Amino acid sequence: MNLKKILRYVLTLAVVVAAIYFFYLQFKNNSDAIKTLHFSINIYYLLLSFVIGCFAFLSGSVVWQIYVNSYLHEKLSFSEGFSLYFTSMMFKYIPGKIWTYAAQIALMSSKGISNAVLIYINFACFICLAFVSAVYVLYYLLNIGLVTWEISILLIILLIVLDTIFINWNNAIIKYLLVPINRLFKIAIQPIKTKKILLIYIQIIYFFAYFLLGISMYFLARGLNMGIPFANIFAMMAAISIAAIAGYLAFFTMGGLGVREGALFFMLKQFSNIETALILPIAVRLMVVIGEILYAIIAVIIGLRYGYLSRSKKSS
Repeated sequence: MNLKKILRYVLTLAVVVAAIYFFYLQFKNNSDAIKTLHFSINIYYLLLSFVIGCFAFLSGSVVWQIYVNSYLHEKLSFSEGFSLYFTSMMFKYIPGKIWTYAAQIALMSSKGISNAVLIYINFACFICLAFVSAVYVLYYLLNIGLVTWEISILLIILLIVLDTIFINWNNAIIKYLLVPINRLFKIAIQPIKTKKILLIYIQIIYFFAYFLLGISMYFLARGLNMGIPFANIFAMMAAISIAAIAGYLAFFTMGGLGVREGALFFMLKQFSNIETALILPIAVRLMVVIGEILYAIIAVIIGLRYGYLSRSKKSS
C-alpha cells in the first residue's frame, strides 16, 4: 500500500471519528432538550418518506443513463442503466470516489465507451448538480434572512448568466476545470462535445430530485414526531443540496459519511430546534443507506438475470 492510499484511509477515518465525536458532544450538551422531545414513530409517514426518497434516488441512474446513451450507438435500456449504475454505486463506501468510477469502467467495458468519457460524464453531472444546488441555497439564504430580496435577485440573475455560459461553452469551461484533476490523479481526461439540451434536461431532473428529497425529509421528520412546519420545506431542500455537494467534494470519505451529516446539522439548526438538527441527519443517513442497499440488491439481481453484469465480466 503506497503513501497516498494510507493517507486517504487515515483521512477518511479521521473524518468519521471527528463526526462521531462531534455528534456525541452535541447529544451530551443538549441532553436536557432531547429528553423533552416526545419521540414517537408514525410508520405510515416513514414509509411515505422512504418511497418518495427512492423515487428521488432514481434521478442519478436516469441522468447517468441519458448522458451515457448520448455517446453509445447501442443504447442502454432503463433496466440495464439501473443495474449498471446502482451496482457501481455500491463502491461509494470505499474511501475515494475513484472506486465508483472504476466499477463503472469495468461494467461498461463491453459498450465501447472510453474510460475518460465515463469520468467526464460524472464530472459534468456534478457541475450540473452544483448549479441546481445553488438555486436552493439562494432560497435558503433568503429564508433565514442572510440576504435581502434585492441581493437575491442580483444573485439569481448572476446564476442564470453563469449557467447559460456553462451550457453554451461547457467544452471550454470543463477543459479548464479538468486541469487540476488531471494533475492530481495523473490522468488525461479531455473535454467532450455535449449537446446543450442534454445539460438542460439533466438540471431539470436534478431540480425535481431535490424537490422530492425535501418532501421525503419532511415526512421523515413527521414520522419521528419532529415539528418542522411545511413552510420550511424549501429550506429543507436547500439543506439537502448543501449536504449533497459537501459530500461530493469530500471525495476521500465513504459516501460523504460524516461530512453530509455535519453540513445537514448546521443547515437545519438555522430553522429548526436543536433536537431535530441532531436526530434528523442521522435518520436521513439511515434511510439513504437502506435505500441504496435495496437498489443495489435489485440492480445485481437484474444484472445477473438479464446478463448485464456477466457480459461486462466476459469482455473485461
